[in-house]
Amino acid sequence: MPGQPVDAVSPRERDVLAAVAEHLSNAEIAHRLHLSVRTVESHVSSLLRKLGARDRRELAALAAGTSSPAAGTRVVPGELVGLPRPRTSLVGRTAEVQAVVRLVAQSRITTVLGPGGAGKTRVAVAAAERSRAWFASGGAFVDLVPAAPGAVVATVAAVLGVAQRPQVGLADALAASLRGRVLLVLDNAEHVADDVADLVSHLVDALPDLHVLVTSRERLAVPGEAVFHLGPLSEPEAAELFVERAAAVDASVTMVPEAAVALCRRLDGSPLAIELAAARVGSMGLAGVEAGLGDVLRLLTQGRASDRRHRSLRAVVEWSHDALDPEERRALRTVAVFAGGFDLDAATAVLPEERRAGVADLLGRLADKSLVRRASGPGVTDRWSAPVGVRELAREHLAASEEAEATQHRYAAWARGRAHDLVGSRPHGTEPVDAWATEVDVVMDDLRACLQEQVQHSEGAHAFARDVATLAYARGFVAEAARHFRTAAGLAVRASDAALDLTDAAACVHLVSDAREAYALLREAAEVARTDAPGPAAVALASAVTVAERFRGAGFLDDPDAETLHAVLTDAEGLAAGTDTARAALATARAWASGAAPQHVDPDLAAEAVAVAQDAGDDLVLSAALDASSTAAALAGRPVESLRLSSERLALVTRTHAERHPRGTVEVVDAMRAVTSYAVATGRLSEALDVTRRGIANPALEPHPCWAKGSAIAPLALSGDFDGAERAADDVWENVLATRRFHNVSLAGPLVGAALAAGLRGDRAACDTWWERARQVAAPTRLEESPNLAPWAAFVSARVALADDGDLRGALAAVSRPFVAGRFDGYAAVMAAELAVALDREDCDRLLEQAECYVPHHRWVAAGLLRARGRRDRDPALLAASAQEWRALGAGYELAVTRALRP
Repeated sequence: MPGQPVDAVSPRERDVLAAVAEHLSNAEIAHRLHLSVRTVESHVSSLLRKLGARDRRELAALAAGTSSPAAGTRVVPGELVGLPRPRTSLVGRTAEVQAVVRLVAQSRITTVLGPGGAGKTRVAVAAAERSRAWFASGGAFVDLVPAAPGAVVATVAAVLGVAQRPQVGLADALAASLRGRVLLVLDNAEHVADDVADLVSHLVDALPDLHVLVTSRERLAVPGEAVFHLGPLSEPEAAELFVERAAAVDASVTMVPEAAVALCRRLDGSPLAIELAAARVGSMGLAGVEAGLGDVLRLLTQGRASDRRHRSLRAVVEWSHDALDPEERRALRTVAVFAGGFDLDAATAVLPEERRAGVADLLGRLADKSLVRRASGPGVTDRWSAPVGVRELAREHLAASEEAEATQHRYAAWARGRAHDLVGSRPHGTEPVDAWATEVDVVMDDLRACLQEQVQHSEGAHAFARDVATLAYARGFVAEAARHFRTAAGLAVRASDAALDLTDAAACVHLVSDAREAYALLREAAEVARTDAPGPAAVALASAVTVAERFRGAGFLDDPDAETLHAVLTDAEGLAAGTDTARAALATARAWASGAAPQHVDPDLAAEAVAVAQDAGDDLVLSAALDASSTAAALAGRPVESLRLSSERLALVTRTHAERHPRGTVEVVDAMRAVTSYAVATGRLSEALDVTRRGIANPALEPHPCWAKGSAIAPLALSGDFDGAERAADDVWENVLATRRFHNVSLAGPLVGAALAAGLRGDRAACDTWWERARQVAAPTRLEESPNLAPWAAFVSARVALADDGDLRGALAAVSRPFVAGRFDGYAAVMAAELAVALDREDCDRLLEQAECYVPHHRWVAAGLLRARGRRDRDPALLAASAQEWRALGAGYELAVTRALRP
């Protein structure tokens, strides 16, 4: 090349030079390399000077390797002899190719290391293409698959057209032909790694300008070797590859990205496995491919691949497996028992013949040969895992071996001990949970596998199932925890243990599904315990009655009816063994079943239940009893007392960290919902929002957006944070769809709050959508007929109508009818008064007086009544006083509306 030698070009300038060869603009180069356009211009100017190019076109030509031949070189300048031309596009791997390009420029020897099918060859080809501009004397690409041990030098010589010369060794003849700045790519070196190491060392020592790029499943272990570990594709790249390749064999294939990601995740992101799976789409269809993933070695087979090693995943894996020594094979098939990753302690537990140091050595040797991957991270010990296919083939060898049964027993013993230790080390209170949670996550697949396949007939089965259920619950897998608790109940020896397991399962399904299923599980728990444990059976029956009455809207229709619940309660009273907890549970059930209608509570029986529960010292039963008292107070028109009792409940259950257990979480989230609801019912928006923030920020409550985020919607909408209200509502609705949690009237109120936010924001379509969703979850109950929700629904309709000049007369008729005293009748009353003023109705004074009774305990009503009277009397002082109240409440939208009314 003219100008300065290419060695004078900096690594960053090489990146720019490669981009110039692709004819990218300075702006495009800046975007790719994360540089400013001015910096790119500076690098281009420097390259023009260093390489002696007259303009950008000549610089691009030089970069593409079209300069004059170097004298005495057998390799064509700028040409990479033997470089394959892939038939399909390279999907993803942009960052990996760039990293290898940088290593090739900076290191004399670069090895791309990875398991079979990882795409090492494709990355090497792309990197060689990108790097050719730096090698004025060209180079060569040599596929070593055909090379037998001892024949590597001859294979390379054949590609380069080098012949043996008298009194000159073939390796020296190769060196003589590679003079100048040359890139030599040696692909698939693992089966002849020793020969390749010898040749590369000889050539690099002889040729100071030679750079070598090797692909292998095993490193060369020569001085100066830079190793790049090629991992699996990222999830987006893997999904893109599958969709593209599947469409190539069947153009009608359509697949949502999430489904493609899930499928590729099961293939460990292996490019070969993904390509082989996509190739079967044409004959098996997507459903067939997904079904076949249970046997990947059988599924991932292709008839006529150009490379025999890549015709099936089995062939790829056996290629590496056959190269192992007996000790390495035994270690590989033993650790294949793990469902996912494993650490050194776990591997040592299933390889007791080896000491810890010996196990570490074996894992290192397997990692060097790309048969296991090592991963580490902050706060996590080193872990290994076998790629897809390797694990399956190794398991086949394990099943056929004499040590299969003993290995399975050791694996199960390790899983039981690990689960027990993790439950015992669960953080308390404010202790950090991240490190512990990570430890749980990395072993959960193994714990699930052992619970499903091994523990049914082993010692300690019940304790193990409870431990797995507890860990699943602690990590937020609540529906899964319910299944494990039911499994534990089936393994329990004592009836009282089985009843406890089913009670915990009931709490889990209550949190993620509905109260109706929880009621059924509590009845089941009572039947299991009836003969041997009458006390726990009585508690389960009483709890079933309480759930049915207390959460009547959460999944219940007409069944069970009052007569059935009365019979269940009588049965519980007959079983009661006189324990304090049983007496408290029965007293609470009687209180909840005392009214003429669901959720109508006799205040005297509720007070009695509180007293009995306090004596019993059971915080969870006491929480349910306090909820009965707060409900009775609300029905009596005393929402301030309801707020006080609910706040007492919340303090009780959060002080003891009740959310650590399923039954406790039901009480915590319901107490938060109650505090929020009664705070809204008294116009205390900031208090309501504070509680919901606490709920949303509590990791133990994170899996329950229907509760925590649902409670936030109404106060957010009332305070004027319409976007926040609709975001929370979106999360709730997604959870409804995911859990099929329809016909749950307790979710209708929050969704009506989302309709308020959308309506006041002026989005009529969104408002209608939220109304429809609220009616859908409330069905078959009509919102207008629900004692709790009717005044709230009427208020929201009227408030939106007043904001957008809707049907004010119709809204007034709906909002001014009599409502049952409770949580939202104050909003309806003040809205009726303001609508009457807006319509200049003769009965506005009467409606204003009716709303006045709420003022002592309802701050929203107080602010709204001041505004209504200010509008009626056109009194700036009253409107100013109203604005001051809205400001104190934090109701930004209402404050703006009130200010607009002032002269």
